[in-house]
Amino acid sequence: MAKTSIEIQAEKNAQGALKEARLKQNIKEHNVRAALKNERKNRPDKSLFGIDYKGFTHKAKSLNKELRKSKKSKKFINKIQDKVDRGDSTSLVKFEKRKLEQKLPSTEGSFRGGGRAVRGLGKAFMKGGKV
Repeated sequence: MAKTSIEIQAEKNAQGALKEARLKQNIKEHNVRAALKNERKNRPDKSLFGIDYKGFTHKAKSLNKELRKSKKSKKFINKIQDKVDRGDSTSLVKFEKRKLEQKLPSTEGSFRGGGRAVRGLGKAFMKGGKV
């Protein structure tokens, strides 16, 4: 079955959203790793019985937890990305499609939304008339 232009554009928008989410997770993971490295460097006793423990302090435990959450989020993003690449219909693609369909002009309510002033002035406001 051939895809409509809206479905193709929705997939492209979903790809962009996933790329942005992955970038944010990479930045977050980088920052957490740097904070964890700093925490290990600055703690008073670096080893316990000759073994260097990662989660020795309370802050280090918290940072390790954030790192695990970030990895789990990246894994989920990759899973959704694989589905979108295969062409499966995911909730993200459906959401993007719904957003695009709302932007299209329809026979009824093409100028939905807006504030009180926009609704009150009607077409004069839309055409750039004097306010």
